[in-house]
Amino acid sequence: MTGAEKTIKPATLLHQLTAKLGLPLPDLVHQNLLPEKVAEQMAQNCAACQNPAKCQSYLSAHPDTVKDPPSFCVNARLLTFLCNVLPKSP
Repeated sequence: MTGAEKTIKPATLLHQLTAKLGLPLPDLVHQNLLPEKVAEQMAQNCAACQNPAKCQSYLSAHPDTVKDPPSFCVNARLLTFLCNVLPKSP
């Protein structure tokens, strides 16, 4: 990451990642497919991440959609589960 790039807030990174996975968190919560407390815990996990720059770089390198969450993601196991059980948005 260059000095010209801004670090994005973890919550923004989480929303970008879930949107690219076809699982936008606000929509899942609104449709009662995901409890709000689970989404909040995911955001807390993301905020505690030690390397948000790695996530930001990953998202920049994948501008469209991604099939699976990156293995380094603190929410990778839950996101993988959600990818397998919830309907993805187009």
